[in-house]
Amino acid sequence: MSERLPLIYQDLVNEISIDAIPIEWFSKINLKEFSNKISLYDYQQQALESAIKFLFYYYSLLHKYCISEREKHNIERKSKLYTELVNREKTIVESLFIDNRKNRALFYQLKQYYGVIPTMNYEKISFSNFVNRMSFWMATGSGKTIVLIKIIELLYELGQAKLIPNHDILILTQRDDLIEQIRAHIRQFNEKRTKKIKLWNLRNFDAVKNGRVLVFRDEINVFIYKSDLISNQTKEKLLNFEDIENNGNWYVLLDEAHKGDKEDSKRQQYYSVLSRNGFLFNFSATFTDPWDIITTTFNFNLQKFIESGYGKNIFLSEKEFISFEKERDFNEESKRKIVLQTLIVLAAIKKIRKKIEQSLGDNFYHSPLLLGLVNTVSTKDSDLELFFKELAAIAKGEINEEEVTIAKQDILKEIKNTPGYFFGKSSIKYNENLLDNINYSCILQEVFNTSTPGNIEVLKIPQNKQELIFKLKTSDLPFALLKIGDITRWLREKLTNYEVYESHDNESYFKNISNSDFINILMGSRAFYEGWDSNRPNVITFINIGKADAKKYVIQAIGRGIRIEPVKGKRKRISFLKAEIDPSIEKQIYNKLAPEDIALIETLFVFGTKKKHIADVLGALKREKITVGKSLELAKNDMAIDLPLYIPVYKRRATSTEVEKLPSFKGNPKLLKKYIEWLDDDKVLFALLSENQKIEPKIIQQIKEYVEKGKFDINEDMNINNQLNKLVRHLTLVQSDFETLKPLEEEIIHFKNIRLLLDDEEISKIKEIVKKVQRYKCSQNEEMKLDKLLENKKITLNEYKTKLKQLAEYKQEIEYRNILFKHMLQHYYNPMIISKEEHFTLIKHIITVPSEKKFIEKLSKFISDGKSFFDEDFDWWIFSKLNEHLDEVYIPYYDPEHGRIRKFIPDFIFWFKKNKNYDIVFVDPKGTAHINYVNKILGYKVLFEENNMVRVFNFNGLNVRIYLLLYTSDKNKVRAYSEYWIDSISDIKKVLVRNGE
Repeated sequence: MSERLPLIYQDLVNEISIDAIPIEWFSKINLKEFSNKISLYDYQQQALESAIKFLFYYYSLLHKYCISEREKHNIERKSKLYTELVNREKTIVESLFIDNRKNRALFYQLKQYYGVIPTMNYEKISFSNFVNRMSFWMATGSGKTIVLIKIIELLYELGQAKLIPNHDILILTQRDDLIEQIRAHIRQFNEKRTKKIKLWNLRNFDAVKNGRVLVFRDEINVFIYKSDLISNQTKEKLLNFEDIENNGNWYVLLDEAHKGDKEDSKRQQYYSVLSRNGFLFNFSATFTDPWDIITTTFNFNLQKFIESGYGKNIFLSEKEFISFEKERDFNEESKRKIVLQTLIVLAAIKKIRKKIEQSLGDNFYHSPLLLGLVNTVSTKDSDLELFFKELAAIAKGEINEEEVTIAKQDILKEIKNTPGYFFGKSSIKYNENLLDNINYSCILQEVFNTSTPGNIEVLKIPQNKQELIFKLKTSDLPFALLKIGDITRWLREKLTNYEVYESHDNESYFKNISNSDFINILMGSRAFYEGWDSNRPNVITFINIGKADAKKYVIQAIGRGIRIEPVKGKRKRISFLKAEIDPSIEKQIYNKLAPEDIALIETLFVFGTKKKHIADVLGALKREKITVGKSLELAKNDMAIDLPLYIPVYKRRATSTEVEKLPSFKGNPKLLKKYIEWLDDDKVLFALLSENQKIEPKIIQQIKEYVEKGKFDINEDMNINNQLNKLVRHLTLVQSDFETLKPLEEEIIHFKNIRLLLDDEEISKIKEIVKKVQRYKCSQNEEMKLDKLLENKKITLNEYKTKLKQLAEYKQEIEYRNILFKHMLQHYYNPMIISKEEHFTLIKHIITVPSEKKFIEKLSKFISDGKSFFDEDFDWWIFSKLNEHLDEVYIPYYDPEHGRIRKFIPDFIFWFKKNKNYDIVFVDPKGTAHINYVNKILGYKVLFEENNMVRVFNFNGLNVRIYLLLYTSDKNKVRAYSEYWIDSISDIKKVLVRNGE
């Protein structure tokens, strides 16, 4: 099977419009709010939206859930989903069965719960039995636990509303510290909530279900247990899955519940049995199993996390550090060079931090930290011992300046020869002078907190058996912390030649690592790969982390290292914070710091100690790349580079307190009025409304005023809770106004992010095709130019023939694997990539929707070789495809069904210029059946029309008009707003010529 597995569930979810989901699926849950101090990031809200979309698809569209339904109805639902998956990826999906050839005992257990398909040589269980699952592939540090807890709230509310089954909820995770972390987050979630989550140990399941313990009605009861204790037997802490099987009626939420041991695959099947009539939600930073990958509903893995700006860039050193390899005689000089290089990089970034503190204060960025992560700790000549010995030698001054210079030159050379960061397309920026000026004195000052070499002394924390602190005798401040499973043997066997003192303070340094700026080095084993949170690491050295370990730990460790917080409370790289911070702060940062300095402190440098181990680290990281495919960037049209292309910019409108100025509310005014009169108590109404959302007391008066004077699109909804919650959102709307126009910059970027989930050979073939189509120019015009050059003797006959031959190689269209690569002279970028299949998953961000393909086909007929239907009426024109997931050219509109302002991104944007007249035309060929088109037209009218006439904006000496046209096969079938509908390309020109007169 190809490594490049498509994320089928994510593709399916992306095809479901959020507009199509009824309000009751959202009404009881605030997607942004978690606790008093925690709000969800945009991507966490997107994860929740993806969950809602898929649950709606599964429990409403495939087979509508009914409270009286039986197991056979759920089997039918799963069967329909499986058929859809096979239609999309037949070869892959049909290969995901379980058979009895490997583990007959496990297969026999599973036969009791699933239908078996006999074949000639073996029996199998189809993947159709396991499709009721969704995976959330989220980077370490991205806040998976927050999303998991919000999904618990979602499941409870949807169950209470009878939209999905009201099943029991179970969390399984692999370690005790992760259970404690979940408990801590739930305590935060429960603050000031009337409906609190109550966690129960799974061993109490029978007691809770049978009423032997006190259970409150207003609590969300959730069970929790260690995932590796679910077994096929009951012994000590082990629980037999059959004892808590619950007829398969579980919602199971897995949080990093895969250990990678030989029993893991068994346990995964037990989890599936528990949720066979419910649903399984799998959260992890490291998916490798095909089941998990294809059922990924939301992907925000390490690559996506970094490319979206939420983490540091990664520089991965591929230099072979063989010196720590035990099979060889150790070369002290070579070992020292490895450690020196990491200290040089650390010292350089520490200098940048000092510069930041002096010029901006201590509220910006972090104090850099080096992580030394080792494989062996207490064995003879362990990895940790060897690393520590080299640190001690450097600290004592057993080093000369020439060694520092050689190490420095090596790292500089490698940085220069590395074209870009591991993820993304940015080239590496660095301050060469800064690195070049690092000497031994700088290392002492920045790393060891001293100006004088000295011996290391050890500080032991009372009652703490996992931490040791190290400082130089020549310094008052510690510089390093050791965190391992047990320090006893290390003290007894490795530190006999060091002075050991007991610290006066018994506080854990590790728990306070984010605020202990003087600790510059954190050494240890896998004991702290998970479960800690700091944005400090800038350098990680993996010392003899072998292949088996790499899969399991490298991504988690790097995930812990990439966190970033340039400005307090803002966890993105500074270039991604433009819209979120005060412009004066951004200006201050860029005035005081060079881009190279910012780039260094926003980079995580990763080193390894053996070529094989580096390959393992690379392999673990490359698996993150595989799921999003290799990136292909298409070329911008030469014409587009020179033309002034403008797009609209919007500003936030102040919240209106005048109900007459608000848009119409879709609701039942009679029901609202009767309920408010019946309740007759503002305090009770406020308490009811504030249960699920933050509101201010003044909202009660606004509700009453709106019910009396506001505009309604009347419906017969009799659910008063829905009505009130929607009205609150309606009254607190932040609407948009047109502000100005701006030149198009990075608002259309989907053509830079074409993703190819193909093997390397096919990717090379596609790149060659793209090159041939990109270079195509109008053959007739180009031949005429060559004829003139030959005629004027500007080129020789041989040159003429060569150029004609080259011209023949460049094609306007090439078809490959049912994909059309098409050059359009007036398109913003080339080539356009059009799939002939609607559900084509191997190339992302291309044209697949039938209505868009038909529109392009019709438009092509109006553009002949070098001539265009529009040329005679305009000085120039150009158009571009827009992508609703990646591009930021849009029209804001009000969605009354959900009480939100949404972004309408039409499928195409056109620009037309004639003398002083400049027209921007949005064209959306979705068809008359498309949901919400009326609201989108109303959104457009508010912004770009006045008295039913298109507004004219004066900008840069031009008269600018902005149009919205909806394209359909027959505009005569349209009743409402027929003036916005067209069914021919020529209609575009008619609209523009008519309004331009």
